[in-house]
Amino acid sequence: MQYITNLDKRKLGKYKNKIVTEEVILTDERLYEHILLYHEEEYKQLRPYIKSIINEPDYIIEDNRHKDTMIYLKQVSTIEKNGRVVIKLALGQDKEHNKNSIITLMKLNKRTWNQTIRNRGKIIWKSKKMNCVKKNRV
Repeated sequence: MQYITNLDKRKLGKYKNKIVTEEVILTDERLYEHILLYHEEEYKQLRPYIKSIINEPDYIIEDNRHKDTMIYLKQVSTIEKNGRVVIKLALGQDKEHNKNSIITLMKLNKRTWNQTIRNRGKIIWKSKKMNCVKKNRV
């Protein structure tokens, strides 16, 4: 198990007072039995940016497919990629999830990035940078 960072509770909407810890971890099970099996190259590229994706996301979306799960999205300009980190929140109801844990991560192309924002759930936080981008496109 690796400690990654702490969540900013202020960005979690209705979950800010529900989480039992701010710590985010990556378990060995998720790393070796999912991420490295299915997203190894993406993990290698995004690994240096995971903390930044979580700490300074462009969007946080409440995942409509998985209960108590957040999708963190960030455009990583230094590698010209869009990153997605999915985090299961620790709400104290599940002994297995006593810390907020990374479920998966991956790169997204522009189309999937836009589909995620539109279709994967309620946007609970958006960076000011993204507000400016939308205004400039209109």
